[in-house]
Amino acid sequence: MKVFSRVLATPIATLLLCMPSGVLAESTTKDTALWGGGFFLVEPESGLDYSLEYQFRYSDNLNSLGSQFVEAMGYHKASPNLLLNGGYRFTERPDHNEQRLYLGGFLDLTKSSRALLPTQDNFRATLQVGYQRDFNTSFNDTLMDSNSIRWIVVVSETATEKVRPFLLAGVLTTWNDAYSFGIDKIRLGGGFHYRLNKNSRLRIQYMWEKFRFRNPQKNTNIFWVRYERRFGH
Repeated sequence: MKVFSRVLATPIATLLLCMPSGVLAESTTKDTALWGGGFFLVEPESGLDYSLEYQFRYSDNLNSLGSQFVEAMGYHKASPNLLLNGGYRFTERPDHNEQRLYLGGFLDLTKSSRALLPTQDNFRATLQVGYQRDFNTSFNDTLMDSNSIRWIVVVSETATEKVRPFLLAGVLTTWNDAYSFGIDKIRLGGGFHYRLNKNSRLRIQYMWEKFRFRNPQKNTNIFWVRYERRFGH
């Protein structure tokens, strides 16, 4: 666990140093959100792996359904430590719908293994980097297209036969017609995976999110529960 703490300290410290001075003291709103849904991964004997996810997100201190989406992804093992992925997301919000195209990958920083639903007992550190193009995204009640690059570091290590805790740190850098390139969202959190059987598990997670491209800026405490199921070998 000492290695676990040392690896996580680097991305967290980097995120804090990247914040402009005074960001933490600026006027902010606070919210509590609940995310839930299911993730289904299909791994055929040959060819591309693919997944389908449904998710709902309650916000406004759990008083309203902020969004729900369906996302389809494909995955290709480019090398023992690199898994490429790309896909499409359709999001329904109370006042508009959004679409997203995504292309990225998972880089295993430790040793060769699958990056999506790990079952082995070893320590793991994974870097996820991806480009996304969002259509009809709402920024301060204005609809516009936007471009983003997502960076996430996740570290995990098996605690028991059924429980695997993890920690994460991530940023979303965004640019569009209203905002020049900059850090839009900052996310820090952790949780655990609970194995139900050989091919399914629960992901239970807490995450703190700072949404910077708002006036005032917004901090959200997010509680997330997701059922995950694997099909195939």
